[in-house]
Amino acid sequence: MFKYSVKKKINYSKIQMFDLISDVSKYPEFLPWCVSTSVYNKSNDTFFSDMEIGFKFIKETFTSKVTLIESNKVCSEAISGAFKKMNNIWEINHISEQECEIILSIEFQFKSLILQNIIGKLFEKASKKMITAFEDRAYDLYK
Repeated sequence: MFKYSVKKKINYSKIQMFDLISDVSKYPEFLPWCVSTSVYNKSNDTFFSDMEIGFKFIKETFTSKVTLIESNKVCSEAISGAFKKMNNIWEINHISEQECEIILSIEFQFKSLILQNIIGKLFEKASKKMITAFEDRAYDLYK
């Protein structure tokens, strides 16, 4: 199973980053491997999302349950699709009105060994670039 965690100070407010991270429907606009998303069954603190990811000739769709914990945490857990296990946890900590700290923890394993071998390394690289993609998106939205 692949596990990755990164901590980074970002020059945007906690609320700005929470809003950006929790807006899964906009991911295809700035995450290059995210082909499409569909968000449904929204309540105050949870929703479900179907996400299609693609790398060149390979595309996979999975469903996640996304849980929002106050304005501090966004947790996404794959509940169906190609993953045996996939969890993303974003923690957003207030530093000042113009700065926050983000901790992103990712773990995943594909159900299929073939998929793990073919797409696993690509997904691993994409995971490591994820926080930068969100930081770039924040710049585009809040500059």
